[in-house]
Amino acid sequence: MDAGPADKRAMPFSRLTFVVAGLSWIIAIVALPYLSETIPIHWNSYGEADGFASGPIGAFSFSALITLTAIFLTVAPKFDRWRYKFDDGGEISAIVILATVSMLLGLQVLILLSSAGVNLPLTVAISMLLGFFLIVVGSLMPYIPRNITVGFRLPWTIRDETVWKKTHEHGGPVLLLAGIVIVPGSAVAGAWAMPLAVGTLIVALLYVTIWSYRLSRAT
Repeated sequence: MDAGPADKRAMPFSRLTFVVAGLSWIIAIVALPYLSETIPIHWNSYGEADGFASGPIGAFSFSALITLTAIFLTVAPKFDRWRYKFDDGGEISAIVILATVSMLLGLQVLILLSSAGVNLPLTVAISMLLGFFLIVVGSLMPYIPRNITVGFRLPWTIRDETVWKKTHEHGGPVLLLAGIVIVPGSAVAGAWAMPLAVGTLIVALLYVTIWSYRLSRAT
């Protein structure tokens, strides 16, 4: 079956998503000779590394995660149309997926640079990366059609098109604002950048969830 107009508009972004995933493997291979014996792969809520892996395993684990994420987020919307008769979101969902994979690539680069001995304020950089991601995603949220892969995927938003639309029109700017708070806030917060970023994100998501639930009860 020929791809529809939305599929054709989404195709360049989908292809670029896998280019980003492929780039993550190239970066891991290039970085390998410069890495320390162990690199961090897990952090606590304060941004302190509390889980480590050997250089090769850690480097390629990030590449595998990025690739699997790209595959899942690209394939899953196709099942939306089959199971739920939803639009798969076209180019808007494809851009969000690209932004997600690109953020993971940015995280990989930061961690590999730090492991290679580059002096980086890692927690600040990661928090700011999250903030920029929220700015991009928040600006796109109002335009995401109903699906079960990307967006505020709550039981009541999945059930009701109107609730989905209003939730994303309201929640998108909330995520955008959270990102705007996180980016400069992380630069000022220093060692507290990660708690600031995670706390801001949690508050934003809780607010949108509660707002959306009350909307669904009133609809």
